[in-house]
Amino acid sequence: MSERRPIERTALEQARAIAAGETSAAALFEAQRAAIADRNPQINAFVTVLDAPSAEAVPKRDTAAAASPLAGACFAVKDNIDVAGVPSHSGLRALQALAAQRSAPAVARLEAAGMQCIGKLNMHAVALGATNHNADFGDAFNPERAGYTPGGSSGGSGAAVAAHLCAIALGTDTMGSVRIPASYCGVVGFKPGYDEIPLDGVMPLCRLLDHVGILARSVQDVMAAFACVSDSFVRPGHRAAEAPVTDAVLAIPAQPDALAMSAEVRLAYANALQRLRDHGTTLVEVDLSGYDFGRVRRAGLLLCEAQLLTTLAPTIAARAAELPADLRAMLDFAAGKKPADIARALDTVVAAGHWMRHLLRPFDALLLPTAGQTAFPMNGPVPHDQADFTAMANVAGVPAISLPLPRQPGALPIGLQLIGRRDHDMSLLRLAEHIQPLL
Repeated sequence: MSERRPIERTALEQARAIAAGETSAAALFEAQRAAIADRNPQINAFVTVLDAPSAEAVPKRDTAAAASPLAGACFAVKDNIDVAGVPSHSGLRALQALAAQRSAPAVARLEAAGMQCIGKLNMHAVALGATNHNADFGDAFNPERAGYTPGGSSGGSGAAVAAHLCAIALGTDTMGSVRIPASYCGVVGFKPGYDEIPLDGVMPLCRLLDHVGILARSVQDVMAAFACVSDSFVRPGHRAAEAPVTDAVLAIPAQPDALAMSAEVRLAYANALQRLRDHGTTLVEVDLSGYDFGRVRRAGLLLCEAQLLTTLAPTIAARAAELPADLRAMLDFAAGKKPADIARALDTVVAAGHWMRHLLRPFDALLLPTAGQTAFPMNGPVPHDQADFTAMANVAGVPAISLPLPRQPGALPIGLQLIGRRDHDMSLLRLAEHIQPLL
């Protein structure tokens, strides 16, 4: 075992140390709480920190859970995902959230595997935004550079994992809200395929596009957590076993210069592709000109805003003045749209999803930058196209993962995104596990 502090180890390493008697789950929990007390005032990743459960409150685990490779490690949960006994504010005080009666399945399944939930994480209000600016709970910041955004809407999740405040975090991803923070914070972020992880106990943004996702510091941690929470693993026979990925064939854009990205992202992406070529990976150019990145992103955003009008209708009626100005403006924009506008947006998203699934069919994954830019100052201008590359996987309902690319000391993180085929989540994770050391 490495000489790193326990909180700096991966979740699997932490669990192995506990199983070997090198430390205890209680000691790890308290070490994580101490780290949160020390670092959270600067980055504001946590909005709620939980006390350690008493021995009497911990349910007796079955044999499978006791043997879980994650038993004893700590995880945290985005604040729009229910944890029993804790309010889910979803980043908005006007919701006046009450304590949840039961935990969302993803939370309950990690706890059943022996993991310890240590708290709830900051987020962009109602998950509608990619900066994690939050007027009610305070902005969350990137631990890699003071005053910079961690990305959003699962910004607290990305920041907490990057700052070693928890080993694994749950987030939600509707158009990139797990993968963008992973890219900006330099961690791994995985969005499974649609309906792989139940959405019960998660506040909806747009149910057509919503996914629960996992952030961690290694692909192996993500794989272990996904095996705990995914319906494909929890329900035997729910889905046929996937064939192992061998001799992967990966798609790359034929005209990368036509894609909007900063100079540093373009260079890091080109270097990553060259490293893969040097290791013998088969890369095939594909034409992405049939996909209108901006149009699809705008259509998805309108669908989110339109569904929020219904979800937040009681809050709007009773406490409209308490809503943040940016959220109110987006809701007003959607309220001014005609049914035909919403229908066109839906048609755009559905057609783009069909196009993406057809494009991906011959390949094991499509490789793109996760975002076209690195993190930026929280008080600076916000790029309108942050979700252009990530929304592709949501409209198609396919799995996607962001891997951190190598960087020079002091440089901001950049992510490489692998977008896989539908119903091939674990194959994509195995591919990412293979690719990560090559990068």
